[in-house]
Formats: sequence, structure tokens, C-alpha cells
Amino acid sequence: MPDCRIEAVSARVDRFTPDERTDRPVLGAIRGTAGTLIVDGGASPAHLGAFARELAARDRPPIIGIALTHWHWDHSFGSAALDVPVIACEKTAAGVAIQAAYDWSDAALEQRVRDGLELEFSLPHIREELPDRNGLHIVVPQVTFSESHHVDLGDTTVELRWVGGDHADDSVVVWEPEDRVLFLGDALYQCLWGDPVYLTTTGTRALLERLARFAPVYALEGHDENVADATAYASRLSELHAACRLVEELGDGAVAAAGEDTDLVETIGYLLAGR
Repeated sequence: MPDCRIEAVSARVDRFTPDERTDRPVLGAIRGTAGTLIVDGGASPAHLGAFARELAARDRPPIIGIALTHWHWDHSFGSAALDVPVIACEKTAAGVAIQAAYDWSDAALEQRVRDGLELEFSLPHIREELPDRNGLHIVVPQVTFSESHHVDLGDTTVELRWVGGDHADDSVVVWEPEDRVLFLGDALYQCLWGDPVYLTTTGTRALLERLARFAPVYALEGHDENVADATAYASRLSELHAACRLVEELGDGAVAAAGEDTDLVETIGYLLAGR
């Protein structure tokens, strides 16, 4: 599998690009004079290990910790690649602990799909990303918090803040205030545990309210190829606000009111599915 690419986001921040073939998400690295904080543990030790090697090749400061945005496998199963503390909100730590206790054989994984405990969508991705799961070591976060946590990197202090959302109610964003970079993880995405997948107006509005405190110059979503600048990020949030308003006011008529805005129509569809 070709390597993901390392890219500079700002003077203090690098990212490792996503790969949809195995659902590898964006990984981040925020550096200061006291060290480097990794954002998300990745889908496997191979995934995170490749990023760590790229950082070392560029003489980035030593890695001092990993911050998880939520418990899903593709964001947390690679943490064992590094011998550093894993930081997460309490809900995320609880979710990872459940995963760590599971049997990860093919038979057990298939049974969890049948039982509704694992997404069928994830099955081929897990098998390709982690073909040998004998002895799979899933690191349960050692440093936990309820609402927020700060990591002092010397000349910048990174904030981890719980925001929730429909995709995962444990979602945390990671904020680097000097360069104003916001890692969103998968917080803005729809819930995948429904058929069809969905958003709710209640969950989306609460999430948007919690995000209002941040004014990023750059915003990174967990599986997006592009880094959003301030204008693109504002447009993303504005679309969610508009979709909520139209669904609340018009119900099924919201689709017609959206006209030819295909992105808005798609978001309205998720919100209608979540009613």
C-alpha cells in the first residue's frame, strides 16, 4: 500500500493525508519547543509508525503524547506504535476499553457485524489494514478528562475539548491557538449506525454551538483530502445551520427549498433520515 503523504499545514502543524482504501483518517502533529503532540492514533501501528518516521526524518521535536478525537478503530488502533501517553476524554477511553477486550479473529468480527456491534462497512477495511490481528494490542488511554484538557508544548498550549455530535458522542476537537489550526476528527460527519445513515437537528445544533468558540485559519476533518481555510470552514458550518433551519421549518419540503445546491440537499437528506 503506498504511503500516505506528510504535508505542512502551518508553521507548527503537519498532517498525514487520509487513504480511503482502508479508511485511514488524517493524522496530525502539533509541535512546540517542548515536544510534538500527535492527533489520533491511526488505523494500525503501521499507519502511525509511518507518520512518526516522516516526522523524525524532518527533525521534528520528540513525540510526547497522542490525543484521540474519538474511539472508532481507524482513529485509535495504531497507538501502540509509540511508547507515549494516550490522551482522550473519558467517553473515548471507555469506548477504546471495550474494543481492547474484544476477540479480533475473523469469526468474532463477523459475529459482531451480525449482532450490530460493528459496521459491515468496516469489515474489509479492518481486514486489509490489520491482516494479522493475533496479539493485536489496543492501547486504552492513560490520561483522561471530562470536558477539556490542555497540553503544554512550550511555546504553544494545545486544547482538547469535547464537542460530541451524531457521528460519535465522544468526539473531541484539538485546537492549536497560535497558528489557529483546528482538528475536527469526524465530529461533523453523520452517524453511520443507522440505515440510512443520519444526522439529527438537535445533535447538529448542539455541536455547532460548542464549535462557535473556535475561529480557525485552517480546519481539518478526519477523512477529507483537503484542508479547509477559514472561508471554506465557515461555509461548511453555514450549510449545517441552513440545513437544520430548513428541516425544522419545512420538514420534507426542505429538499425543494434547497434548490440545486447538491451539498445542502445531501445534508438535508441526512437530517430528514434522523427525525
